[in-house]
Amino acid sequence: MKVFKCKIWAAIGSLMDHAISTTSTTTKSSSAAMSATPDRALLADIDAAVERSVTGASAAGDDQERHVHEILFLVSNAPGAITFLSRRITARLESPPARSPPSPAAALRALLLVHRLLRAGDRYFEQDLRSLWSSRDLRLDSPLCSTCSFSSASLAGGGGGGGEYAAAATATGACSFLHGYAAYLEERMQWAITQSGNLEPRPAAGDIAGGGGVDPVVIRLAMSQRLLDLAIQLLPDNNTTASPAARSAFGIVLRESFKVYAAFNDGLDALLLAGGGGKAAREVVKKACVQTVELKEFYQNCKRSSSNVKGLDYPVVRVVTSSAMDHLLLTAPPPPPVVVVNDESTAADESDQPFATKLETTISTVWVEFDDGGGDDSFKAVQPSYL
Repeated sequence: MKVFKCKIWAAIGSLMDHAISTTSTTTKSSSAAMSATPDRALLADIDAAVERSVTGASAAGDDQERHVHEILFLVSNAPGAITFLSRRITARLESPPARSPPSPAAALRALLLVHRLLRAGDRYFEQDLRSLWSSRDLRLDSPLCSTCSFSSASLAGGGGGGGEYAAAATATGACSFLHGYAAYLEERMQWAITQSGNLEPRPAAGDIAGGGGVDPVVIRLAMSQRLLDLAIQLLPDNNTTASPAARSAFGIVLRESFKVYAAFNDGLDALLLAGGGGKAAREVVKKACVQTVELKEFYQNCKRSSSNVKGLDYPVVRVVTSSAMDHLLLTAPPPPPVVVVNDESTAADESDQPFATKLETTISTVWVEFDDGGGDDSFKAVQPSYL
């Protein structure tokens, strides 16, 4: 009887242990599922922070910085939330057909938010944001603007008073700066901030693989030139400088151009010191002869412009001259000799031959016998006996 009771209690205990383990496993799996999916309340907070940042009156003051840090804090609490953030910003730039396109100021603030997030986030956030840009979850290349059509229609109509033309000119300048800033950010997404605070290009794998053996230094120099070109074209006019968001965006671009030019200058010195480099290197030096002149003039215009950001230490631009190209050509290795083999005719011209006729060598079958006595008949020909 005692044995029977022990068996019953053992069976009941095993059933209770199984039930407890099953409940624990279910709780853990449900907790993991909840942590993998961002909470709806968290996503709503992120959307509200983006809304305040894009539609807020102040885009260059402390409020904008506060919105950026708030978004970074919310995204850090849920790893999957950065995808939601990217899509919400893209929706702000590419308004659905049911809604009217955003104003230039709102679209510009959305681009400025991306730029600030890219600079303020940590290394992992930056990598995730660039990855979402590569997968087209974050799209910056085609921001819609409600005044683009208005400005085009106003300028093409030819009628109206001076107030309409002034509004059209303001809209044209704002839209031009907006699309130029979007193009700059598109190129800027291929750069990363190093631990020392400098900018470093991150060429795509396809660019390196399709470079045809081009030196990585040359690829980075070409990327620097593209980013500097976009920065040079972004100098705002008098109408655009009235926008706080435009002044803030241009100030960030200007400070980043200093770091890009410093890296470009060092890379160009290394390229000229090494010499050679092939056609791609010559194209970089050829472009630098023109671009450094434009960059020097650009910095001078920035100092005189009303959009000048105070307290900036402008670099001294070294103008590259044609002598750098001559140096690169002189230090280039000579091309390998080209050997042409003609399988059909291997004979050269008669003028190049040392002999006029073809020479042949034959072996004689006559033996010569030498006589030790000397004289004219000291040797005579002897026919071999076996012939």
